Amino acid sequence: MTMKNTLTLRNLYLFLCIVLLLLIGYKEFHIYQKIESMAQAELLYAQKKMVQAEEWYQKARNNRSLLYKEELLASRLQELQPITSMKQSLSSLDHRLSRVGEAGDFSGFMNVYAELLDTEQKLAEQQGAYASYYDEIAAFYGIPGDVKRIFLQFIGLFNRQADELLEEQQYDDSSFKWNLLRIPDSFYGGEKQKNDKLLHLFQRYDEMVLTRLAGAGQYTDLLNGSHAMSSEYANRSLPAAWLNRKTDELVYTMLQKDVLRERPSDFVSHAMGYRDYLERNERKNAEIMEYIQNQMNRWIAAADGMVQSQNYEEAVALYEALSGYQDMSGKLQAAELAWTIHDPIRLFHMAGLKGSFSYVSGGGNRFGGLAYATGVDEGNIIYLAVLNADETVQLFQNHDYPSDIAIQQVSVEDSLSTAKNPVILVEGDADNELVWYSAYEARDANLTPLFQFTAEGYQVQPDKSLLVTNLEGASPDEIAIFERQGDQYGFTGYQVHYTDIDIANIEKYPNEKVRFSVHIPEGGYGEVVAGRNGYYIVLRGDLDFPAGSATLIGTFNGEYQQLEIPGSQSSTTTLDPVEPEANQVDGNIMDETDSPSEPATTEEINPDEVQQDNGEIGDSTGSRQITQVPVIQVESIE
Repeated sequence: MTMKNTLTLRNLYLFLCIVLLLLIGYKEFHIYQKIESMAQAELLYAQKKMVQAEEWYQKARNNRSLLYKEELLASRLQELQPITSMKQSLSSLDHRLSRVGEAGDFSGFMNVYAELLDTEQKLAEQQGAYASYYDEIAAFYGIPGDVKRIFLQFIGLFNRQADELLEEQQYDDSSFKWNLLRIPDSFYGGEKQKNDKLLHLFQRYDEMVLTRLAGAGQYTDLLNGSHAMSSEYANRSLPAAWLNRKTDELVYTMLQKDVLRERPSDFVSHAMGYRDYLERNERKNAEIMEYIQNQMNRWIAAADGMVQSQNYEEAVALYEALSGYQDMSGKLQAAELAWTIHDPIRLFHMAGLKGSFSYVSGGGNRFGGLAYATGVDEGNIIYLAVLNADETVQLFQNHDYPSDIAIQQVSVEDSLSTAKNPVILVEGDADNELVWYSAYEARDANLTPLFQFTAEGYQVQPDKSLLVTNLEGASPDEIAIFERQGDQYGFTGYQVHYTDIDIANIEKYPNEKVRFSVHIPEGGYGEVVAGRNGYYIVLRGDLDFPAGSATLIGTFNGEYQQLEIPGSQSSTTTLDPVEPEANQVDGNIMDETDSPSEPATTEEINPDEVQQDNGEIGDSTGSRQITQVPVIQVESIE
């Protein structure tokens, strides 16, 4: 064996010896520890310090280096098993409390804390005499200190969270309040101290939230938030009088600002929201509600005054703004109706018509409606709009007005209109100092033409016929007559202008149209002799004159004609047997003292041979006389 090999084996033996010595030392150390553990445990057991004794017994049992008093050890551990069980439960809970507390999991922490309290109760019920060791075991693990420390950490966390929510304007999360309430009173110093601290915190936070919502104009959020807070406090039986007080204060301030800024719409919106808020919270505030109603009454009176001064647009706008809070339908309808009557073009807009209109007029309470309007659009379309009682608009129109005739006026022809069928009269420029008259009757949603003519003017007679002055195409002196024939008016003739006279006075009405009654002895065509009460005339005209009594219309133009008149009285009597007629205007029959004006003769007549009196007979012998008699141009025979 070489020297090298010898040294290597020696070193190995030496290393093994060292290891063996170390193992023997380790073994002896643990043997010593077990013996000491048993001795310490027995000492503590003798001193009734069972929790510490159980701990040392557990150390001795876990030391397997030596079998030393094993039966006694087992007996002691069996006896102290309730303490061992409590230690195991509390050790686990202490670990979990620390873990969720460090994670900031309040709900988890409260769940573990609830288990801790439940464990305490159960152990107190189950462990009998050993239950008294619970507090000692809990203190052994430091549980009370850990619980207090973590609860205080959460109290600080939730107070900071309240400030952060205000800073971030996140007002929907109120969980910090209810988390703080869940923390036991003892960690605040008692029930009173807890209530004082938390209610002060809650009031400060709530008032700040409500004030900021009001300042931002978030009125609905303000009321809803206040209601939600009140409900949450009520559910937890917490007094929160500051909510109602602060909400009322902010609402009243906002209402006053609405009044100062003359914003009735905002005022009504705020008033309605507050009224609803009071109902939801089942409370009242007579002072604010009275203020609201008084202000409403002032604005209603102002709107009434606007209507009286015909400032309808602003009145309607104010009524509409106020209508959200109380019923304004009656006043609003009356104002809109008055506005429509005052400004009838509104009816066209209500009917859906667009564009501009001219010659617009209207009125109220006619033609079966509340209001009406007439007018013409840019295309000369004529319109009549009637506002019905149900506020619908009935529209009548006509598209046939001549485009080449400029309109001068559009109006309602009152004399021809009826309650159901208004008549619209359009007057146009005829370019000849005359007027184009065009009337339209409202029927079946249309304006049906009633008459059209060009004239100087016209008059409606009691029988609804028309007397038209200076009708185009007729003599200026003639008055044309138009009468209704079915659905339209038509020309039926001219009005005769004459004076009723006694024929003996014919020479007093030269060149005037007169009506008179005479007796025609012999009928004929073109020209006949006639007379009355001994006064003779010649009738001339393109007419067939019948024999007998007749009433005629004609004109004496100053012309005379010689006429041989029978001399006998009987001839006179035969010539004129008629009596005066009741329809004569003059009505006077010449008596024997009346004498007509002297006719102008056309030739020399011997006074001895011819009597000057038209009605006298020269003698009674039956001789005839020649005299001058008036010639009347006859137009018609009645």
